[in-house]
Amino acid sequence: MKSRSWLLLAVLIPTALAAQSPARVSGRVVDALSGEPVAYAEVRLDDAHRTTGDDGQFHFDAVNPGRRALSARRIGFAPRDQFIEVLPGIEETVILRLDPLAVPIESLAVVAVQDEGITIQGAELSHRGTDLGQALDGWEGVVVRRTGSGGPAAPQVRGSAPDEVLVLVDGFPINDAFTGRADLSRIGTRDVARVTLLPGAQTVRAGGRAIAGVIMIATRRVFAPELGLRLGSHRAGSGRLGAGRGAASVSLTGERFADAFPYDIPPVRGGGGGIRDNAGGTLWTLNGRVRGTVDLVVLGSRSTRGVPGITTNPTRTARAEDASALVGASHQGRLSWQSSVEWLETRASDPTPNVGLPYDSRTNGLAGSAALGLSRDLTWAGATGEVHTGADFRYDRFWGSGVQDGAAFHREGLSAGGSIRWGARQEWRLVPAVRIDMWKDRTRPFASGRLDAEYSRGNTTLSAALGSAVTAPALANLLFREGEGVLLNPDLRPERTRWEIEAGVRHTGRWLGAGGHAALRLYYGRVADMVLWYQRPAFNFVWSPGNFDVRRRGGEVTLDLEPAKTLRLDGSATLSAVTYDHTGGAQVAYRPRTTITAGLTWTPGPWETDLRWHRIGTRYRDNSGVNRLAPISLWDAGIERRLGASLSTRFEVHDLLDRRSEFIAGYPTPGRTFSLSLNLVLQ
Repeated sequence: MKSRSWLLLAVLIPTALAAQSPARVSGRVVDALSGEPVAYAEVRLDDAHRTTGDDGQFHFDAVNPGRRALSARRIGFAPRDQFIEVLPGIEETVILRLDPLAVPIESLAVVAVQDEGITIQGAELSHRGTDLGQALDGWEGVVVRRTGSGGPAAPQVRGSAPDEVLVLVDGFPINDAFTGRADLSRIGTRDVARVTLLPGAQTVRAGGRAIAGVIMIATRRVFAPELGLRLGSHRAGSGRLGAGRGAASVSLTGERFADAFPYDIPPVRGGGGGIRDNAGGTLWTLNGRVRGTVDLVVLGSRSTRGVPGITTNPTRTARAEDASALVGASHQGRLSWQSSVEWLETRASDPTPNVGLPYDSRTNGLAGSAALGLSRDLTWAGATGEVHTGADFRYDRFWGSGVQDGAAFHREGLSAGGSIRWGARQEWRLVPAVRIDMWKDRTRPFASGRLDAEYSRGNTTLSAALGSAVTAPALANLLFREGEGVLLNPDLRPERTRWEIEAGVRHTGRWLGAGGHAALRLYYGRVADMVLWYQRPAFNFVWSPGNFDVRRRGGEVTLDLEPAKTLRLDGSATLSAVTYDHTGGAQVAYRPRTTITAGLTWTPGPWETDLRWHRIGTRYRDNSGVNRLAPISLWDAGIERRLGASLSTRFEVHDLLDRRSEFIAGYPTPGRTFSLSLNLVLQ
């Protein structure tokens, strides 16, 4: 009996010791595209910090068992965050794959943005909407301006105008060369790997249109053959085909917008309810990629949309047609280059308008871009970094009945910058950059600059930045033909962020057993000559674009928690006070002061459910600070079921409480809508 007791102790004691013993975590950081090791990457495991060697390897000894937060960061790559399960006494080996992240300026100069930005992954995007206009609305303070159902979806950041936000798809700008706005409704979430937001004055690192922020969209690198179908309320629906082979991939998406949906008639029209006719339309988008030493890209879209007018002056015959095609090529390396050719076509018509004469206006455009960049890594006295320079050129030419004869525009830019980091347990980073811009009809160049500073210790990072920005007015404000009720203003000045200062803190760790991260950012800046449309009383109240000075101030707070493997909670809140730069200045029209969003995702087994709340705060119809629009609160819900490895189905309810919200007064949305989708992916 005694010998059996000793034998039992001999078995149990090592087992108990192993259950309490620390473990070892090791691995490599590699380039997700090439598979090559990534040197000098920062790897964090909870509060511990390591830097990879030339072989990309790292290791942590004496790691306590349990669920641990692991992250990797490196200049020129998108950050990677994940959780790992560390078992007692067992070595855990991890491969961290970082996606290369290169951000060119608007005219396609190749300049690596040093700020890691704020990132949302493609899997989460697909739960927030079928296109990026739906998915990004309310995320990190982004407000998407959409004039009714099916209208173009233009993002605003920190209370900006839609043409003050630069949107890049794999490094190529998709902002309309004429209006300056990017239409996020043309990008399906299933085509996207991730989206990164760089808020604030970013002209020096991203080029024109970036005086309020940059939205960088990285598309999926690998396409398995797939088919997607979606049916929705009010005759809405979409279909998608995708395929890939080797380094090539292509997708084609078709969408039909909601039409003939009910809406509330304003009291000035007698009140009651009506049917919103002429709100539908179709949109086709093509996305093609060939990746290699030289990356090739083809982006194309064609849309036909009804223009039903505002609710107080509806029309059943107005139509808008748009088409665009972009072909681009790029090479990334120490010596980088990019070039593209873009073609645009727009048409607006109404044979029987309620007011005025029939019209049929067409505009065509052709744009060409070229850029060259040079970068070099540096090592000095224990510090690492890089320097880069770039030059770019863009030319736009327009013709048709909607623009002045001989409408053309060109711009040139020179940029330089760098980054330096030093320290081990405590790391410091400085990122300076400058840029000089010239464009048509300007006798002197415009300079802008930015300096970012960052201090990291453990899982906490403090950051601060001071910057300025400048961009030419949108060409639609310079080159359009004046008409009835509209006056041309040829004296518009460039929009300039004189200065903007921001500070922030972010922390990644665990709270009450839940892993996640929290961040807070505050900003204040002055914008000179912001282009705003206004009524000019001296000309019988015709509308005209004009320059105004404004103040932009506020902040953003975000929280992301993962209490369990199957449960994720996230939320963000933003304050954006955008007022005229004088005593008692009113909030600029259609800039919400506050936006709040919160979400829950639960994934039990093959099921996935999500619930999201989005609130757009008080807005005003005009620049007087009166005519207040009440806040909007929306609830969305979805449930998805995986039917094997290749097939999944999803049911969604948008605007669960049927608020029939409107971002811009007089352009209602369909209210509560339902959709059912089926996706087949051939592995």
